[in-house]
Amino acid sequence: MSHPFLRKPISPGVTSSSLPRHYSLVDLVSIGLGGTVGSGIFVLSGFIARTYAGPATSLSFLLSGCCAALSGCCYAELSTYITTSGSAYAYAYATLGELPAVVAAGCLTLEYGVSAAAVARSWGDKVLEWLVVELEAGPWAAEVLAPAGPDGFNPLAGILSALTVWLLVKGVKESKSVTNFVTMVKVFVVIFMTVGGFFLFDSANLSPYVPPEFGTAGVLRGATSSFFAYLGYDEVCCVAGEAVNPLTDVPTAVMGVIATVAVLYCLAAVSLTAMQPYSLVSETSGFADAFHYRGVQWAAQVAALGEVLTLPLVVLVSLLAQPRVFYQMSVDGLLPPVWREVDAGGNLKKGIL
Repeated sequence: MSHPFLRKPISPGVTSSSLPRHYSLVDLVSIGLGGTVGSGIFVLSGFIARTYAGPATSLSFLLSGCCAALSGCCYAELSTYITTSGSAYAYAYATLGELPAVVAAGCLTLEYGVSAAAVARSWGDKVLEWLVVELEAGPWAAEVLAPAGPDGFNPLAGILSALTVWLLVKGVKESKSVTNFVTMVKVFVVIFMTVGGFFLFDSANLSPYVPPEFGTAGVLRGATSSFFAYLGYDEVCCVAGEAVNPLTDVPTAVMGVIATVAVLYCLAAVSLTAMQPYSLVSETSGFADAFHYRGVQWAAQVAALGEVLTLPLVVLVSLLAQPRVFYQMSVDGLLPPVWREVDAGGNLKKGIL
C-alpha cells in the first residue's frame, strides 16, 4: 500500500486480519457516540458554565468542536489508507516507525484503560448520589457502597468494571447489541433533557452572554476543558479492522460522530444555561439540579436515572477498544503472540483479560 506519508511497510498480517468484519456503519457510529457522549453533557456542561464561561458555554463547545473536527479529518483520511485496528498506534506505525508507535500505544492505553477506570469510579459516586438524593435511601447506602476514603476502593466501580469485562468476554455479538441499545437510550436521554430545557427557557438567564468576570479568556478556557468531551471518535478507528466496509464507513463514522456530538453539546449547553442562572448551575449534575431548580422533579429524576444507566457505556467502549491496540501491536511483532489469539468466534478473549 503506497502513500506519500507511509514510510513503514504494512505487513500481510495487518491487511489480512484474523478478526471477522462484522461492524456496519451503524455499529461504528454507535461505538463513537457511545464512547463520546457522556461527561460532556452530564458533567462538563455544568462545570464550564459555573466556572469558566456562563451562558457562553455553547460557544466553548463550538470552538472545541471545530478543533476536534480538524483532528477528526486526520483520522478520517488516514483510515482510508490504513484499514486496520489500532487507531493512532497503527497510523504512527505506518508513518513514523516503531518507537513513535509504541509511544502512541502507551497514550492510548492511558486513554482507554485508565480513563475507563476513572469513569467507572465517577459512575459509582453518581449511583450513590442518585440513591441518597433522588431515592432517599437510608444510611445503609453510604455504609455499604461508599468508597473507603478518597483513594479507597469503590465497590460500585469494581462491580461495573467486572461486568463490563464479562460482557466483552461473552463475545462481540453481545457487546455490540448492548452498545447499540444503550447508545440509542443515551441519545434519547440527551434529547429529552435538551428539549425539556427549552420548554423551561428563560432568556434573562442568557444575559450577559459572556459574563464580564469570565470574559474571552474564560470562554477559551472552557473550550480547552470541553475538548475532552469529544474524545471517543478515535475508538471508531480502533475497530476499523473489523468494519465491513472500512474504506467508506470508518471515515464517515468519524466525521458523523463529531458533527452529531457537536450539535448535541451546543444545544444542551444553551438549554442548561437558559434554565438556570449560570451562577447556580451544579458543577456535577447540571441538568438534574436545573430541573430541581425549576420545580420539575420528575424530569430531574429522569435525567439522573438516564445518567446512571448510560454512563457505563463509556467504560464498555473504552475496554472494547483497548484489546484492539494490543492485538495490532502483536501482529506487528511488538507484543507477544498471546495478544493476537482469538477464539472460534473471532473474539479477543485473552486480550481483554
